[in-house]
Amino acid sequence: MIGLLVTSDGIPIAHHVFPGNTADRSTLPGVMEDFQVRFGVGRIALVADRGLIAEENLAELSAHGFDHVFATRLHRDPAVRSVLEQAASPDTVFTPVGDDGTRACEVVEGGRRYVVVDSPTRHRRDDARRAELFARTEDRLLALSARLRSGRLSDPAKIGAAADRILRDSGVGRCFSTTIANGVFTWDYDEKQMTYEEDLLSGRYVITTSLDTTAASKAQVVSHYKSLQSVENRFRVMKNVLALRPIFHYTEKRVRGYVGVCVLAALIEALTAIDLAQAHLRESDVITQHLTARRALRELERVRQVAFTDQHGNERQVLTRPSALQAKILAAFGVDTSTWSSRIARPGRSQAL
Repeated sequence: MIGLLVTSDGIPIAHHVFPGNTADRSTLPGVMEDFQVRFGVGRIALVADRGLIAEENLAELSAHGFDHVFATRLHRDPAVRSVLEQAASPDTVFTPVGDDGTRACEVVEGGRRYVVVDSPTRHRRDDARRAELFARTEDRLLALSARLRSGRLSDPAKIGAAADRILRDSGVGRCFSTTIANGVFTWDYDEKQMTYEEDLLSGRYVITTSLDTTAASKAQVVSHYKSLQSVENRFRVMKNVLALRPIFHYTEKRVRGYVGVCVLAALIEALTAIDLAQAHLRESDVITQHLTARRALRELERVRQVAFTDQHGNERQVLTRPSALQAKILAAFGVDTSTWSSRIARPGRSQAL
């Protein structure tokens, strides 16, 4: 298992390699302490997703003087449900926290600060995804009912196991209730859970933080949380571009060396991406997106240096003339192409052509 620490603009600054059976949440305290000692950082606010949340983690973070910005678990957490119910009150005021229509409000529950984020884009995505999952689950439940009517299934234990498989893997199983008996299987919707999913949860997520309003406004809390995308992007690069994969070596040292080389490559990719963004180079087909490092390197792969030798032993080095895009990429990387030329080499001397 690999842990990666990056700056807010996505530059890797440290990494850790853990045994594969290590739980994510157990790594947190040691990593934070190492980070503080190694880099001499004073105040730290940890931004993390749901997988690292545990009450003991929060307690240990507080004991070390660390602040946090955490996404919450949206299901099976009474505090979060209460927060969403309060956010749905007509008296609650949502204020803009982005240019895409995203809004947020604050709720204090149990002495803890929560920020509820409402996104129109997420709302559309959640509604479409939920409708798809409901349709798929209903079809499978109807097929199970048909098996009972045909007499192919009657054992309550087997009926329950089949229903459990359907609901457990559906993604919306919590929204259904079932009745099972000998040769009997019926299902219905859990109206309370449906209301929660559709009216309170759709399009929303909840962030909890120890930072008070003087340290971070609602918009800053949301911005801090969204900065996690830079970590996800680095992992995506390491897996998809650099092809980081599980490996089997005889020594732990070799495994750590392999991961270290991949992280160094990810660092170069991150710095390359920043250079491209600062040069305002964009994709031709998606003008709102900066040119990616992968696309830029693919463009530069077309630049070639070829050597020709004639019958007299004269050698000529020919360098591909950069295209307009290639020239801009090279300029963004600080490469001076003004001195590039074709050269002919004769025994004992060279001449520019």
